Amino acid sequence: MKKLLSYVIVTVFLISLVTLNVSAASVTVSGGNFEVGQEVSIHIKYNGDSILEGVSTTVDYNSSVLEYKTIKGIDDATNGLKVSNGRISFVDLNFSGQSKSGSYTIIFTAIAAGNSNITVSSTDASRPDNDYSAASAAVTVVTPKPSSNANLASIKLSSGSLSPAFNANTTNYTATVKYSVDSITITGSVADGKSTYVGGGTFGLNIGDNQRVLTVTAQDGTKKSYTINIKRMTEQETADAEQAERDANPLLVIINNTDYTIVNDFTNIAIPAGFTQGTATRKESEITVLNDDAGKYQLCWLVDANGENGAFYSRDEEDNFTKLVYINANGKMYIVEDLGDYGTMPQGFILSKFSIDGTEIDAITYEDESLKEFYVLNCYVGGTTAYYRFDTVEGTLQRAADFDAALVSANTEVPTEEKNGAFAWFTNMNKTGKIVFLIIVLAAVILIAVAVILIIKIASSKNDGYEEDFVSIADNDFILNDFAEDTSDFETQVVDESKPEIEDEAVDANTDTAQQKD
Repeated sequence: MKKLLSYVIVTVFLISLVTLNVSAASVTVSGGNFEVGQEVSIHIKYNGDSILEGVSTTVDYNSSVLEYKTIKGIDDATNGLKVSNGRISFVDLNFSGQSKSGSYTIIFTAIAAGNSNITVSSTDASRPDNDYSAASAAVTVVTPKPSSNANLASIKLSSGSLSPAFNANTTNYTATVKYSVDSITITGSVADGKSTYVGGGTFGLNIGDNQRVLTVTAQDGTKKSYTINIKRMTEQETADAEQAERDANPLLVIINNTDYTIVNDFTNIAIPAGFTQGTATRKESEITVLNDDAGKYQLCWLVDANGENGAFYSRDEEDNFTKLVYINANGKMYIVEDLGDYGTMPQGFILSKFSIDGTEIDAITYEDESLKEFYVLNCYVGGTTAYYRFDTVEGTLQRAADFDAALVSANTEVPTEEKNGAFAWFTNMNKTGKIVFLIIVLAAVILIAVAVILIIKIASSKNDGYEEDFVSIADNDFILNDFAEDTSDFETQVVDESKPEIEDEAVDANTDTAQQKD
């Protein structure tokens, strides 16, 4: 501010208009009053009656009052410029017989109070003895009055911030710091370099209210005080304030107890095809987002607490953020989604895991070992979702036509008349279907075998003589549909009808025995 005060009227010009007619010359110089530290400029202009070949100029001044700074309009190195003991002399030979006029500006600095008579004399450089013109003017330099400016230009705190924001005309401020801040440094700067202030420095802080006063003294003795009331919070107040600050921060996102920050500047972030930059409201403030042209996704660019590891996150209507898993390929962004309800896994494919930028996802791969570098992913691109085959070697994606076809085949019911025989039907089953089918067949075979064994046991438990009649009766009278209801009658019938035959056989046997005895 010292320089500012020293040059309050810094650009005050002493303009001298010098008119030189080479054949009948005259010079006019105007003077004026200035203060120490101001800049004083003298403008010289030549106008000749005829084409000028060259002009020689001498300027005399009081070097104890004015200090030469520079000259504009000529080349110092080629025009014989000399500055010594209050005299400036130069010769301008750059007219080259083409102009009747020329102009220059000599700049001084007023360095001390006093008077200086400035005299400008010029001659025709080609006829110095014949043509001459001169003029002079008085310049008065005075000491500036003492400044009464007792304002501060700024107040800075090492912790916390002023409330309200600093203004030179506001003299009372407050600031709040956290419990962990047990000392503070206050720094002020004066608006006038000739004024001074006291009250700044580093101070210890008590819990609660603390006060510091900065007092400014102007050059003329005028004083002005600025009061700062600083509150150091308790631990609980600090915790509450920090939580409130976090809750109100529209750029803070907490995911799995980790802090992330929303980036609003997309200058260095490539916007994927199919997305348009826009804004959204979060915690009553605007944030920068990328909107899916198809309306399915809204993306934000998040960085970690160190401002690094930026990535796209999708934001839903409930303000939940999920890290976007995507692959940049073929000049597009393929957003990898859940596999979805694909139904039965087709033959030749198996579930697997795949990692994209450190995020492990479910994927589908091939049973064929020669295709292990390919993964089938469910991707969203261009407003639609479909299965794509990702080539991990080439980094390319294309529609997974083989998987789509296999998926349709595995999940479509084919009419019986369209089936190509039982063998083809069985061959087209997946592993699980084949195992279940074989278990059912084996169980059926076992049940049939058990049934046959039971029937044989029942038949063999009867007298061998009953076999023919049993079969005969079964052939004539056994009806499958009535078997359960007429079982008891059937058994009675068999017993009653078989008794006579048994008795006859006994009589025959006795007769044969008697005959043998005879």
